[in-house]
Amino acid sequence: MIENVRFTDDLHIFDISVISGIRARGRTIDFTRCGRRNNGFLFVWDGEETFFDEQRKKIVVSNGDLVFLPKGKKYRMEYTAPSTTFVVVNFDLCDKNNKDIILFEDIVLVAKDDVTRRIAKIMTNFELCSTSKTVETILRKKELTYRLLATIYAPSFSLVTRSELNEQISEGVHLLEQTYLENLPITQYAEASHVSVNTFRSAFRKEFGTSPLKYRNRLRIERAKELLSESGFTVAEAAYASGFENIGYFCRYYRQITGESPGETKRKNHVK
Repeated sequence: MIENVRFTDDLHIFDISVISGIRARGRTIDFTRCGRRNNGFLFVWDGEETFFDEQRKKIVVSNGDLVFLPKGKKYRMEYTAPSTTFVVVNFDLCDKNNKDIILFEDIVLVAKDDVTRRIAKIMTNFELCSTSKTVETILRKKELTYRLLATIYAPSFSLVTRSELNEQISEGVHLLEQTYLENLPITQYAEASHVSVNTFRSAFRKEFGTSPLKYRNRLRIERAKELLSESGFTVAEAAYASGFENIGYFCRYYRQITGESPGETKRKNHVK
């Protein structure tokens, strides 16, 4: 996707910091005077943020959006949803001569996360190591930043995702994928698509080959596997963080989907 930048082996990423949280409507961040101090990637888990640049151009970002924020860019940002959950990765990028590498001159929507949740996985891992300052986590954040760049730079990654999805249920599917950690009833997915529950369930099964609730649980298992593979979460912590309240059910379902127990996943990846 980043077509105007020539990456070489001399690409250096440093001064990485991670900020995440929840903000209420009306809160603002103002860089109109001095400009942004670092490059940044902003990922919106849920909610909405609106950016205004020096020309008053408005950019609105919401659920699943990944936005690039250029170093030195002057802008004002306002949280415009009742509640917005987000994560920002700040970093500097330069070549072997210590010259800044510019990915984009302006604030730009880089990607919308798709059903594989590639961006969400990386951002989850950023959050998991954001508060620690050990050598391991410093290197981990650098690794994740390179991985994020590699993901959005991959030719297979596209801004246009799920274009082939049945439009009749697209809003309900979007709601499910953005709230899969919550136990929303299928009626809410159907209402989001303005169809009956039976119509939504039938169209969903035709599209995905499974029921909405089983699909939701697969997303939860995928998150749990990520937590067990790349963090210090215990099996119980990974289960609860992935939306499962019953540990026994979680372990049985995890094995059914992945072919191994949660404990085997931890041991295999040498997570202490």
